[in-house]
Amino acid sequence: MNRATDIVVIGGGAIGGAVAYYAARKGLHVTLIDQPKRGRATSASAGGLWSLGESVGLGCGVIFHKAQLDAGTAAPGHGPAQLPPAFLDFAMASNAMFPQLAQELHDDVGIDIELERTSLLFLIFDEGDEAFARTLWKDCPCGRQLIDWLTPEEVAAAEPALTRELRGALRFNGDDQVNPYKLADALRAGAIHHGAKLLSHTEVVGIEVFEGRVQAVQTSTERIPCSIVVNAAGAWAGQVGRMAGLDVPVYPVRGQIVGTQSLPHLTTACISTSDCYLAQKHHGEVIIGSTTEHVGFNVDVTTSAIQTLCAGAVRAVPALADVDIKRVWSGLRPGSPDELPILGPVNGLRGYLNAAGLFRTGIVNAPLTGLVVADMAAGDPVSHPVEAFLMARFQNGTQVVAGDATPMRQHGMASAK
Repeated sequence: MNRATDIVVIGGGAIGGAVAYYAARKGLHVTLIDQPKRGRATSASAGGLWSLGESVGLGCGVIFHKAQLDAGTAAPGHGPAQLPPAFLDFAMASNAMFPQLAQELHDDVGIDIELERTSLLFLIFDEGDEAFARTLWKDCPCGRQLIDWLTPEEVAAAEPALTRELRGALRFNGDDQVNPYKLADALRAGAIHHGAKLLSHTEVVGIEVFEGRVQAVQTSTERIPCSIVVNAAGAWAGQVGRMAGLDVPVYPVRGQIVGTQSLPHLTTACISTSDCYLAQKHHGEVIIGSTTEHVGFNVDVTTSAIQTLCAGAVRAVPALADVDIKRVWSGLRPGSPDELPILGPVNGLRGYLNAAGLFRTGIVNAPLTGLVVADMAAGDPVSHPVEAFLMARFQNGTQVVAGDATPMRQHGMASAK
């Protein structure tokens, strides 16, 4: 590649930052365009690296399933849907990259992303929770080498702050956490350290295509010629895709979150229940999340959702009943129809790559997404298979323009896994 800019990455969150970082390390001429938008997904994340937990439906998945049961839109007796083995393999491989990435970013730009090697505990309150846990224990896609079944006594010994009103818990070992804000900051700074150019607070208004190939990206102030454009625009990926004549089936999924005052150490593990999840961060704040709402680009918070999350948190950790709330907010996850990422090239348009649709797993999947998309941009062998995540699965082998990307879960139907 020898154009003025080899690659333009649109979107400066954790995914776009990772693409820019790995592409710059490969020696590509990278321009990262970042227009921070209210509600971007990085701000909606607790920073959980729950590669195993999310793949089997914990975190937001089990919370959403409980809400569907309460609303009568899901069949009782079934837990949240699991994602396919290809997703688990990808997420596990990406999670394994974090120790080295954390060290590299610290060495390059001096930012500590606050990687904590911990675990994820799924708390078992009632018969429904136990039935779901038994299914996972019997047939967990990773086998049993990474999970433990804890008795109530073992839970109390391991995590004294948790309620005693439990039937037990499943521990998912290796499901860690980071600070999502610091991760995104470090990836952008790391990309710049390796030669990338950052255009901050810059709006992309068009993508120039000629004879089936991307030619340039147009911002509100300049035209940037490029050989490759990467769509890493999060919940706005569908809008960016339409600039290139593509229907990228990504839509916003709102998640509301609560943050407490900074507290002394409460738990050693992250906590997942059918009511909420909890993750105590390095500075002491407890993050409590999260809803799954199809309300377009609305980033308001609602009293009912915040009350429900807080009640779930107190149920799990009774000491939180007397704790002050420091902040409440919401963010927009980039959902896709099958809840899988949309990565790589599309049929009929050369010079275009997706790094989109990461939904609720953008943080854990950021390193490997960044690496494989950078591999493609550079023409290198791809570091991990991505066939399961190509947009062609929605296209039936042909380019799609101006279609309808309706989220299946919006209608209470389980996604096809």
